[in-house]
Amino acid sequence: MIYPPPEQFFIKGARVFYGLSPPLGLLYVAKMLENDGDTVTILDFSAEPFDEHKLITAVRFADAVGMTVLSPSLNEAKSLIGLIKQQSPDIPIIIGGPHCALLPEKALEETQADICVQGDGETVIADIKQALDKKKDFTEIPGIAYRTTSGIKYGPSVQLIRDLNTIPFPARHLVKHYVYGHEYNPHLKAGEFTSITTSRGCPYTCRFCSRGSISMQRYRMRSTENILAELKEIQQQGYRHVAFADDCFPANTKQAYALFDAITNENLNLKFSVTATRVDLADKELYKKMRQAGVTHIQFGLESGNQDVLDFYHKQTTVDTIKKAVHLSHETGFFTIGSFIFGAPFETKEHFNRTLLFGKSLPLDSVSFLPLRYMIGSELWNQAVNEGKISEKEYLVPADKNRGLGIYTKEVLFRYCMNAQRSFYGRPTFFVNLLKKSLRNNDMTYVQSYLSIVFSSIRGIFS
Repeated sequence: MIYPPPEQFFIKGARVFYGLSPPLGLLYVAKMLENDGDTVTILDFSAEPFDEHKLITAVRFADAVGMTVLSPSLNEAKSLIGLIKQQSPDIPIIIGGPHCALLPEKALEETQADICVQGDGETVIADIKQALDKKKDFTEIPGIAYRTTSGIKYGPSVQLIRDLNTIPFPARHLVKHYVYGHEYNPHLKAGEFTSITTSRGCPYTCRFCSRGSISMQRYRMRSTENILAELKEIQQQGYRHVAFADDCFPANTKQAYALFDAITNENLNLKFSVTATRVDLADKELYKKMRQAGVTHIQFGLESGNQDVLDFYHKQTTVDTIKKAVHLSHETGFFTIGSFIFGAPFETKEHFNRTLLFGKSLPLDSVSFLPLRYMIGSELWNQAVNEGKISEKEYLVPADKNRGLGIYTKEVLFRYCMNAQRSFYGRPTFFVNLLKKSLRNNDMTYVQSYLSIVFSSIRGIFS
């Protein structure tokens, strides 16, 4: 099973890129295969340099290959599949992931893979294996598209898993040799950082986001007991830090109260980070429980300091709510991260400057200023396609004046983002305040995390 490189130059480069977190989708499917008696190897080329020899050797000893396909890394997936087919033309290649959820037939056409899984892979992987062994017919397997001599055909409609508690926990041992989580703690070593999802999908409808379409507009949650059982297993496996990697966490405040109470009562010796949350979910009592349970980092999607931009994105929140949430996070003692987007169709440099000044007024420990991108599956992308500004074959398009998507060209927009980033971090008072916070918490990893995230966000902008 393969997680492709996130950027094209990793295909030929020797540069190491430490993954943000493990590929949970692959690890879930791998667990199903292991439970069915198979041996699975995972190559995560977002966490190690691409090695053609390593890939070809692994494929040579495999009966089938599985791969996650994301729209931004589609070209990297195509390159990998082309290389595999060149060396082992008869090996079946199964693809899944966000791009496949959105465009199952096109994903097969573009990548030249053999089978595409749309939706949850855990319930169909055993059936696919049986079909490859001629013990089952592909026409019986729901949610797949597959290649035949007479063209691409489909199985029955997708059947999403209703009860997420029935899914076995991910096979984390398959990636324990990789280093993840440096953005949260630079001292973490291989096998010390992992992630967990307590739900699938997102109940919100931000116009720039494609997660609703990828999850087929379904939001599903796990039980508190099931989540706690996985966290106990994670602790037993020797991990130190766990990221809650839900599309939005915690969407259910009542469950979050119960979960963090349980974590505290069980004395789990773990640190936690929250990779994506909303300001309107900030809650003083909940944050106290989270801090007591071991949460150290929390990241907000803030997007803008302008109410008209927030309304345009359908964020369903206010500038005042953002202020309250960030201050509450800071007062609770979290390392507080915020992300902003520049480039809504009507945004001017005055909008950008207000957002920058707003960001500077908040007690944020790390920020990113990123250009708006029209992502396939998002409402903005669909609208731009309908208006003829974007082709259906363009899956990730920067807001660009030349495309009728904004007031500025993508180059100018990029420059505004870079200048905002430099301006935010270039303040002497910023680093002094962060150092004070680190000393107050007796934890210098805050400063080290800051440096790590700064370099990571700058690298993200350049890429």
